[in-house]
Amino acid sequence: MSIGTAGFTAMLCIMALEEAGIAPSRGEVVVTGAGGGVGGIAISLLSDLGYSITAVSRRSELDDYLKALGASTVVRPEELGDPRKPLHSERWAGAIDTVGGELLALLLSQTAYEGAWRPAAWPAALRCPPLCCPSSCGA
Repeated sequence: MSIGTAGFTAMLCIMALEEAGIAPSRGEVVVTGAGGGVGGIAISLLSDLGYSITAVSRRSELDDYLKALGASTVVRPEELGDPRKPLHSERWAGAIDTVGGELLALLLSQTAYEGAWRPAAWPAALRCPPLCCPSSCGA
């Protein structure tokens, strides 16, 4: 079976989270860019592995599709909070990010203690504002 580049990337992200100790029992995993190839495959794989998933997508027309893939919840980026605020309450055990920038900074500020994140594309992660700590890669 062929999985393509998106499937391979999603799989590598999930493996990195699991190597960092993230498991379904640790809590919810958030996936950004959920409507894209990497995000959609990551949701499907995480769901098959028993994770609870929040999908982040700007496209409301994809909500039913993302839930069919296995997302428990679908949210818009602006619903997650103010990305300029350096700390938020812990919310995510893990994150797979395909967007980067301010959204990644927001997710990092909401990641639980000993949580982990994995960018699907490091150039996008490098656009993360300086208020987030680059050493918090965790995975």
